[in-house]
Amino acid sequence: MFQYGREVQIPGTARSLEFLLVSYHVYASSTVGGNTRKYHGLFVRDGRLLLAGLDERVNGIQLSSQQYQGVANDGGLRYLAAFSAYPPSWVYWIDGIIVKKTITFDGSLSVTYDITGDADLWIRPLITDRPVHGVMRDPAPGCTNEPDGFRWGEIFFHGDLPYEASPVTYRNLWYQREYERGYEPVEDLYSPGVFQGQVRNSAVLFRCTGAALDPPDPPRARSPQAIPGWLDRAADAFCQGDEIYAGYHWFCESWGRDSAISVTGLLIERGMRDEARAVLRRLSALNRDGVIPNRFPDNYHTSDASLWFIQALVRYRRRWGDDPFMEKMKPVMENILAKYPSSPVARLDHDLISVVPGSTWMDTPFTPRAGKPVEVNALWVHALAEAEAMGIPVPVSSESARRTFGRFWNKERECLYDVIDPVDSSVRPNQVIAIALGLVSPEQAATALGTISRALLTPYGLRTLSQSDPDYKGQYTGDSSYHNGCVWPWLTGYYAEALLRNGVPRERAAQILVPILLHGREAGIGYISEIFDGDPPFHPNGCIAQAWSVAEIARAYRMLSGHA
Repeated sequence: MFQYGREVQIPGTARSLEFLLVSYHVYASSTVGGNTRKYHGLFVRDGRLLLAGLDERVNGIQLSSQQYQGVANDGGLRYLAAFSAYPPSWVYWIDGIIVKKTITFDGSLSVTYDITGDADLWIRPLITDRPVHGVMRDPAPGCTNEPDGFRWGEIFFHGDLPYEASPVTYRNLWYQREYERGYEPVEDLYSPGVFQGQVRNSAVLFRCTGAALDPPDPPRARSPQAIPGWLDRAADAFCQGDEIYAGYHWFCESWGRDSAISVTGLLIERGMRDEARAVLRRLSALNRDGVIPNRFPDNYHTSDASLWFIQALVRYRRRWGDDPFMEKMKPVMENILAKYPSSPVARLDHDLISVVPGSTWMDTPFTPRAGKPVEVNALWVHALAEAEAMGIPVPVSSESARRTFGRFWNKERECLYDVIDPVDSSVRPNQVIAIALGLVSPEQAATALGTISRALLTPYGLRTLSQSDPDYKGQYTGDSSYHNGCVWPWLTGYYAEALLRNGVPRERAAQILVPILLHGREAGIGYISEIFDGDPPFHPNGCIAQAWSVAEIARAYRMLSGHA
C-alpha cells in the first residue's frame, strides 16, 4: 500500500504521481491530479484510448483537476485529503462531506464513490477513439443511449445513478508531459451524457464493461514470495500470456531483447515455470538463422537478443534442470551458436563477436558501438561455456574465446574497454555484465568495480557514460542523452551480482537498492521507471514502468537478501 497525505494537494506533486492498472491487453492509468499524457485513460485497449477520464462534481463542486490549455484548473485538489494505491483511492473532504473514490480494474472498470453525508453526485464520462500515440480534435463516437447508460460498440457505460443523454464536447484538454516531451499536448474529448443523483451515506458505482478478450489461463502457483509485494504485483503487469510487454505506456508490446532479459526476474525466479516456458518457446519459434528478433514480428537488427535468449535458457536450466522442455531447447541453442556468428548482424572474428552498428541494447545513432562490444562478447563466451557443459557443439572453444576476451582490459583507465576493434575507451556500465559472469580476474574485477563506482554509480543505478566524458549529458534530452549519461536501473542486477562475486558483503551491497526501492512511491506508483537523469536530483524519465527495470531490481533484491 502506498499512502499520501496533504502533499497531493500540491498540483505538481499530484500530477507527478501516476498509477497503472493492467489486465491482459487493457490498462487504466492516470495521475492523482488528472491526465498529463496522451497515453493516460481509464480504459485503454490494444493501444487505443477509449475512456479518457471522468468529470465529477459533488454538490456542484468539481472533483476533477484535469488541465486545459491556458486555464489553471486545480479543481478538487484543494479538497483532496489523501490518496492511496493499490487500488487507487482518493479521499475528498467537501463542506462536511467525505467522498472516497476507488478504482478497480480487471479488464472492466469500476469506480466506487463511497459518500459520508448527503451529496448530489454528477459524473460525465469523457471518451474518444484514437491510437495512444496521437491526439484527436472533435471526436464523434457513435453512441447508443439506454435508460441506465450508453453503449459504444461493444462497451457499455452504466452505473447506479440515473443517466441523462446530454452530448457535449470538452475542448482543449492539456497534457503537460506531452508538451515537455515536444509532442502535441492539446485535444478534445466527447461526452454523450451524465450520470447524476442524490447519495446519502452510501456507495454508488460507475462501470465500463465489455469488449475485453478472454485473458490467458490464470497464473499457476509460484514459489513463496521473496521480493516486496509491490514488486511482485508490478511483475505481473508485464506478463501477457506468452509475451512480456517491454514497458508502459509506449512500449506495450513484446520485444525480443527485453523479453529475454526480463524473463528471469519476472517469471523464472518467481517459480512460474509454465509461463517462462511459453515466453521462451515463443522466442525460439521466431529464431531465424540464429537471430532472435528485436521488435516483433520481423525486425532482426539485434546482435545481442540471441545471446540474451541463451542466457535466459541457462537461468531456466539452473532452476529446473534438464527437463523435457530444456531438452527441446538444446537444438535451438545449437542452431544459434552455429548460425549467429555468420548472420547479418554478427560475425566471428578471432574467437570473438563483431557486430554491426546500432544493434546492441544501446541502439541510438549516438551510440553505434560497431566492433566488439564488451557485454556481447561476455555473453558469447558464457554461452560457449554453458553449451560445452551441455554437450552442445560450439564453433570455437570457450577457453580460447575467454583468453582472447582478455584484450578488453584497459590498463590506463583500470576497467574494461566498452568496445574493441576499433577501441572505444569510454567508461560505460556494460562491463559489469562481464564481471558478473566471472570473465575477469579477481584483481582486475576489484579495480574495475572501483572505477565503475566512482564514475558511474548513482542512487538509482549506473550511468551509461562517465561524467568526465565530453559526450556526457546529465539530463534526458532525447536520443542524444539516452545512452550517454542517463541511468538505466536494469543494469543494477548485474552490478549487484558483480559485487557479490567479488567479495562485497551482502548486507553492504544491499545499500545500493534503498533509493530505487523507495522510488516505488514516485513517478509510476508501484513500478520502476525506464531511466533516470545522470545528474542530481536524478529525475525519473522514460516509461513509468519498464519490464527489465522491475525484473532486474527484483533479481538484485533476491541476491542481496539471500533468497537467490
